[in-house]
Amino acid sequence: MADNLDVFENRLELLETRVFGGSNKDAHYPKESKPSKCTDVLANVQTNLTKAVAGKKKINRIFDRLPELKECLDPARADEMTLSEAAKTEIILAEEDFLLQQSARLETLQQLQDTLDSEHIKAVPSLTGKLQDLSQLTIKQQDEAGKLSEEIESLLSTYNAIITLLSKQFVKWDETVTKIEQAKSSQKVLD
Repeated sequence: MADNLDVFENRLELLETRVFGGSNKDAHYPKESKPSKCTDVLANVQTNLTKAVAGKKKINRIFDRLPELKECLDPARADEMTLSEAAKTEIILAEEDFLLQQSARLETLQQLQDTLDSEHIKAVPSLTGKLQDLSQLTIKQQDEAGKLSEEIESLLSTYNAIITLLSKQFVKWDETVTKIEQAKSSQKVLD
């Protein structure tokens, strides 16, 4: 029974690690002095499991092999079991160009590390407010430029209409003056 209690405590510690991670688990436990319902239920489950598997050697062997089963179900382990060393080598050789490109990029990044760590780059977050103001000003100026373009287009359209009307008027005046001149010249010929 002491072995089962140790197994239970180890599993409980593993569960606590998964649930709480690196945080302080004592801060999350209830402060009550009496055991909580969860602990009672877990103790009852452990007792019922112990009674259910008592005398059943196959089930106990399966419980003993659970860590091995978990390891076999791990995707990383599946790759190790299915791929031979030659297959892994082929995969790496097939991706050689990509790996060389990534290596060159990492070397370039390493060379530019001083630039990336410069005060100018570090100051970028503090300049976001100014950038937003500048962006808003640019949008406002673009809107104003659009309005000015529309006004200029309207003025050019009006100018073209006036020039067209003046041209037509000059043509009519030219025709009238030509008719008058022809009438006078025909009268002189008749006189």
